[in-house]
Amino acid sequence: MSMPGLQQFGDVALGAAIRAGESTAGAVERLRAAARPGEALRPQVGELQELLAALRRRGEAERQRGQGALGRAVDSAMTAIAENPLVNRIVDVQVDRMLAILEKEPDRLRGLVRGQRDTVVGEMVGRVRTGAAAGDAAVDRLTLRMTRRGDTAETT
Repeated sequence: MSMPGLQQFGDVALGAAIRAGESTAGAVERLRAAARPGEALRPQVGELQELLAALRRRGEAERQRGQGALGRAVDSAMTAIAENPLVNRIVDVQVDRMLAILEKEPDRLRGLVRGQRDTVVGEMVGRVRTGAAAGDAAVDRLTLRMTRRGDTAETT
């Protein structure tokens, strides 16, 4: 479906929604007009509430069905693109080009690997230091408790 077709479909859906709203408002007005001045509208309002609840459930089901269809359409489109021979050839050409560049200029890859290694080593050193600091703090607290207990035992 072309883009103008999609826009027209959206306009049709919007028009239908507005028409449904107008029809509902008209039905409420007719119910009010049909009621006698002293008569309560409870039975008609209950029927209207049931109708609206049914419409809500139907709309929710249609929305979920539409979302599922859209998800399946996107999945199939992505699969078709990924399996397309032209796309595969383009990817192969780009991979070959990148491998040729790396073969001619290995320092680019070495720098990248070295930078990655430095980052990983830096993170590991940071974690070890944090763990050592936490261990030192725990040992300090333990020795402080032990020495305080000894001091209180001697003074009593």
